[in-house]
Amino acid sequence: MSFLNPNPEDTSPLQKNLLRIMRIFLLVAGIYITIFGGVNGAERIFGILILVALVIINSPRVFTGNRIRAIPVEIELLLLAMVLFELVGGDALGLYVKIPHYDNFMHFMLPLYIALIGMMIVYTMYYYGRLKASLVEMAILIVIVTIGLGGVLEMGEYTYDKYLSQGPIGQITGNTQMQGSPTQDPLDDTMNDLFTDTAGGIVGALLGVLLIKRAEKKGGHWKIADEIENMV
Repeated sequence: MSFLNPNPEDTSPLQKNLLRIMRIFLLVAGIYITIFGGVNGAERIFGILILVALVIINSPRVFTGNRIRAIPVEIELLLLAMVLFELVGGDALGLYVKIPHYDNFMHFMLPLYIALIGMMIVYTMYYYGRLKASLVEMAILIVIVTIGLGGVLEMGEYTYDKYLSQGPIGQITGNTQMQGSPTQDPLDDTMNDLFTDTAGGIVGALLGVLLIKRAEKKGGHWKIADEIENMV
């Protein structure tokens, strides 16, 4: 298995091809944005972040001291989608400014991805006897954690806008304001983000529950648990 030719076991041809396409696209996009910048030519930092994200996602051994061997394909696809929509679309291409409700879209999708990955991890702990909980309790736990992460993100955005956006860090990122949007003032934007984070977390958790029930209905279990267990 290599970066440009992924060949993980028990992976469908569709997953392999999608993984290959996303890896290559993000690699090319990261290099291009690092050299030429994004929509305004001043977003090179996001190209660097794209390349760093690819390295971290594809070299977990290096960054975890060999505690994690490889990330399951399902989780890698979700992580790559997060990089694509956030760093490429939202930041480098400026879609947060160009598309009025792109911010709402991202505040729904990112928590959805996070909640779905969280359900995969919690279910693995449950299936291998490390956690005793019902599906409802798992879902509630993941939604609460997702809401908390959304709150932390909003505090980070406020801190950046208040103290960093006009300094050296702001010059690197183009002095953009993270709170507020073309259609909302900062307060409305923050509260709508939190509500949308919650909705995305709920949908992601429910999707995880549905996938678990579908697997169990077929007389087995959600196979992602085996892949996550074999990561370590």
